[in-house]
Amino acid sequence: MRTKKKPFGAVLLLIASTIFCSSSTAVAADKIKFQLDWIIEGKYVPFFVARDKGFFKKNGLDVTLIEGKGSGNSATFVDAGQAEYSYGDLLTALQVMSKGGKNRAIGVGMTFNGGGLIFLESSGIKKAKDLEGKRFGTNPGDFAFVLLPAVAAASGFDYKKVVIKTMEPAVRTPALFEGKIDLMSGTNGSSIQRMAILGKRQGKQIKYLFFKDLGLETYGHVLQTREDRIKNNPDQVKRFVSAVFDAWAWSLKNRKEAFEIFMSANPQKDRDISLAQMEAGLDDVVDPETKQQELGYMKESMMKRSVDIANKYFELSPAVDYKMTYTNQFIRKTPGM
Repeated sequence: MRTKKKPFGAVLLLIASTIFCSSSTAVAADKIKFQLDWIIEGKYVPFFVARDKGFFKKNGLDVTLIEGKGSGNSATFVDAGQAEYSYGDLLTALQVMSKGGKNRAIGVGMTFNGGGLIFLESSGIKKAKDLEGKRFGTNPGDFAFVLLPAVAAASGFDYKKVVIKTMEPAVRTPALFEGKIDLMSGTNGSSIQRMAILGKRQGKQIKYLFFKDLGLETYGHVLQTREDRIKNNPDQVKRFVSAVFDAWAWSLKNRKEAFEIFMSANPQKDRDISLAQMEAGLDDVVDPETKQQELGYMKESMMKRSVDIANKYFELSPAVDYKMTYTNQFIRKTPGM
């Protein structure tokens, strides 16, 4: 009898072990890298809410947020497979696509082009033509460096007369205040609010020109992933997009708590600057179309306009077909909106 019980017990143990291992595998979260376009700041509050309040986890995702050095990097990193998803400027992403890149827009987070150029009031810059002869602190991965020829063509100045000063993002701010450069790039929900507050603390007035007012009336920042991921793993893409925009909707309704979640994750950040960035950036995701069609929805006419502008001012050859640059298939009803 003892010899019969032993193998039966071993079988039960094996079955239990198999069931446990199978269930563990079933609930294992997808590990993914989410490449941001810039250094960590207040406009990214919804992404930290998604991570730290469990929106990613609820959707079976284990997400690592990675700081960026420009929209050019965020687009190329996705195309090269160095990150599964990214966030960055649409026009910059289109340039990567024009060179054969397989990055595609899967949701819009900035429904207008909030990019621009920042300068001190004392610089004398008031209009686009005044940029000629001025020193621009930038680097090749900076979206404004990429967009400069298009901005110039749309607003009527000679971008070749702008003096390029290549520098890392961290040194641009002191360089501007010390008079070593005349202008730098920035976006709403980011450098524009940061520079305005830092300038005020130093008794200096910050001014800026938005690209949308210089002829680039396009969508701004978008979520991106590779075309093959959309085709081969649509369930994961759907879960990622849902988590991001559910967290964004929650943040819009719970701003104070959302801000504290961000600050808990980034206690070294300046509270005043981060709060101003969050307040400016949160609402960028909402326009008449997203209110009607849900957060992240990309209107066909605006996507066509954005791609037409890129084709025209970047002189893309062959021209990019706007229909292959984006998809709304993962946009769904956002709870709480």
